[in-house]
Amino acid sequence: MKKTLIVPAILIFLFCGCDGCNTKTDEIEVEISEVEKVNQLTSAYISSNLADADTAIIFTKGTITLPRISFLKQVYTKNKYNAFWTDKGKLNPAGQSLFSVIKDAHSFGLIPEDYHFTALDTLVEAISDTTQKAFSITNLGNVDLMLTDAFFTFAVHVSVGRIENDSSKVLTWKIGKFKKDLIVLFENAIKNKNFQASFEKLEPQRQEYQAIKKYMNAKRKEVEDKEWQHLPSIKTDSIGFFAGVKSRLIQTGDYDSTATVNDSLKLANALQKFQKRYFLDEDGKIGKNTIPVLDMTPEDWAIQMEMNLERWRWEPDKFENRHMIVNLPAFKMTIFEMDTIVMSSKIVCGAVKTQTPELDSKVTQIVLYPNWNVPYSIASKEILPNIKRDTAYLRKHRYDVLNNNNEIVDIKKVEWKKYSSKNLPYKFRQRTGIDNSLGIMKFEFNNKFSVYMHDTNAKKYFRYTTRAFSHGCMRLDKYMDLAHFLLRDDSIKIPRDTFDLWSMTHKQKRINLRKTLPIHVRYFTCDVDTNGAVALHADIYSRDNRMRNVIYRTPTKGIIIVPQSTTPQNKKSKVKKISVFLREEEMALFA
Repeated sequence: MKKTLIVPAILIFLFCGCDGCNTKTDEIEVEISEVEKVNQLTSAYISSNLADADTAIIFTKGTITLPRISFLKQVYTKNKYNAFWTDKGKLNPAGQSLFSVIKDAHSFGLIPEDYHFTALDTLVEAISDTTQKAFSITNLGNVDLMLTDAFFTFAVHVSVGRIENDSSKVLTWKIGKFKKDLIVLFENAIKNKNFQASFEKLEPQRQEYQAIKKYMNAKRKEVEDKEWQHLPSIKTDSIGFFAGVKSRLIQTGDYDSTATVNDSLKLANALQKFQKRYFLDEDGKIGKNTIPVLDMTPEDWAIQMEMNLERWRWEPDKFENRHMIVNLPAFKMTIFEMDTIVMSSKIVCGAVKTQTPELDSKVTQIVLYPNWNVPYSIASKEILPNIKRDTAYLRKHRYDVLNNNNEIVDIKKVEWKKYSSKNLPYKFRQRTGIDNSLGIMKFEFNNKFSVYMHDTNAKKYFRYTTRAFSHGCMRLDKYMDLAHFLLRDDSIKIPRDTFDLWSMTHKQKRINLRKTLPIHVRYFTCDVDTNGAVALHADIYSRDNRMRNVIYRTPTKGIIIVPQSTTPQNKKSKVKKISVFLREEEMALFA
């Protein structure tokens, strides 16, 4: 045996990640002819680094904080510090199985580098190099320790995720939410030696998760040998941009070069096909919503699917037998009973600036002909400027003005010009009626965001595919169907025809539900139907993008989806703005 004064970078990386760790700087080698000593020396190396390790110290790598030292010490102490993953200078079958899983972590929607892949790959290749005349005990020991650390990390990540469901800012070690005994799990996995199967059992078994994972892996395989480039900037290279759009639509199979129409119509038809598949407004134009989705490569879509797998890891194994799911990017509300869809409806959700929050609650009450108590931000920033322009605005829209005691104020005595968004002392309440912003019906559920679901007097927005227009509440297309469903269990006290009559009397009425309905508002850009088919939706609030930035630790360009303009004036101004750098035939696509 010989010792040389070599300081391996990986050794320092592994054992100097925190203050107080035991630092070993000598690289230990043993000649090939002394293979019988390898396991003994590897065990001694592991023991020298773990025996006195302080389990109260948190092991840190980059932005991830993991209490792995405690788990490492437990399993190695129980195993008398013998190696788990190597035998006589080589990876044993268990080590080969785990390393293969780490290498292919993307197939689980995870990132190989989070499990020491680059360092392991280098060391595994080194210990497999038969041209060397000596085994590196240092490398063997480090490989074993990193593989063990990777097992615990991978097991928790694939089961319960890497970030909290109420934040997309911080990576975290979610051991508190892991329902199994990690040590027992480790010991059983070591016996079975099939880590692919072990980790698959830890994944969510929900149909949605499994369908997205299958679809993601199929899509990655489908394009693994193809090169997809991001589009050139439309502002700096408009010719290259339009050439790139055409190329992208050919790649996606939407562009029909054999069609007997002019090029502009071929492009417009291809855009409509593309827009339909990604649930964009099918106008055949390269607008604000279509450009960022066209710019996404298959890898971008795969990573977006990874973000959706992450979200499903946060969810319980099963929702209630009877529940409502609102999926914001799909602009859809769905009610399930025993895994069967009993009704669904289009929704309008919050605009980008006033996003609808994700939440869990229970629908407890129906309000017929509700008043609308206008939130201060809307009152001061939207209604007040309208009043200053037209004092008849309040009368036209049927608003009462209230003081701090909720008493109605004589609007003729108010000097509106002296108030601004910073000092408005009044509140606005819109009176009941079919022209009320809440429509004729409101569904209430307790939540800290003060949002609810309601009918609307602006039915036109349901015609759009991208429906992010509200101030945060959810407008419901089939509000009457929902009311009938909620009252189904109270049909003796409130027969359906009685309720229908109430809904036509124009009188306010509050109905407490006999049986409340759990509601889960979620953000899934990969929507899965009951047959397991996956539909991809645009990242309307850039929440996928923010998650990606945290998980990959790499800032990426945000994608913002803007509702289609509803006024000709806005459309004209858009064309005027871009006409400086677009040819006449290109401008037609924005008309």
